[in-house]
Amino acid sequence: MAEQLTVLGTGFAVATKCYTTCFTISDGEEHFMIDTGGGSGVLTNLETLNISYNQVHHIFLSHCHTDHVMGVVWMLRMIGQSMQKGVYEGNLHLYCHKDIADGVLSMCKFMLSPRLLPLFGERIIFHCLADGMTFTINGRKTTFFDTKSHKATQYGVMVDLLNGKTITYLGDEPYNPACEQYAKGVDYLMHEALCLEAEEALYHPHKISHSTVKDAAEWAVALEVPNLILHHTEDRAMATRKARYTAEAKQYYSGNIFVPDDLEIIML
Repeated sequence: MAEQLTVLGTGFAVATKCYTTCFTISDGEEHFMIDTGGGSGVLTNLETLNISYNQVHHIFLSHCHTDHVMGVVWMLRMIGQSMQKGVYEGNLHLYCHKDIADGVLSMCKFMLSPRLLPLFGERIIFHCLADGMTFTINGRKTTFFDTKSHKATQYGVMVDLLNGKTITYLGDEPYNPACEQYAKGVDYLMHEALCLEAEEALYHPHKISHSTVKDAAEWAVALEVPNLILHHTEDRAMATRKARYTAEAKQYYSGNIFVPDDLEIIML
């Protein structure tokens, strides 16, 4: 099966009309999850797309904000129970910086059944990241990099797909030129875009380390990428979001533009 990006959540931190940041990269069988969104909606959207959490053996958590990390507690609960029932094969690997690993473990000790806690360190394994660290995940070379965030320690990820293409996820901050080696010339660039340029005064993206669609499109031009995927958006008018964001991006960028809705699948 061809490789794909499965979009589980596309909204910004306080989105209520869609789920928050969550994607998987897969061939339709094993899913590498990139962030987990902010709650149990991750389970709803996996179920809607007929993806079992038993198909997830690798999860990346980019940073500690609620809309990216809180869904992992639900994933750990369900996968842990599945492990105990003997229906989850192998181990679950989580990739994040040490502060997130410590925080997630603390949350799980507080929120989850004590019966699940012995799984941590035995079958639920944290990999604490450093800049440039590389793993092989589901057969794909996967490189994690520090995005040099000023808000909180944050990592992005570049994945070498099995078909020879590359995809980079920059987290939920604007591209930083210090990350050029992980973004320049990749086939797919995932860049946050909180709002349209005309709505800058309403959402103040630059004050909170976010981008407008125009900003993201201009970076895609500078980085010479053929495909731009916009995510982490406001949710004021979901019915027209795709058309509005695509139209603005086209003013500055001539490549392929994706403004996915939740539950959309992008063939890579």
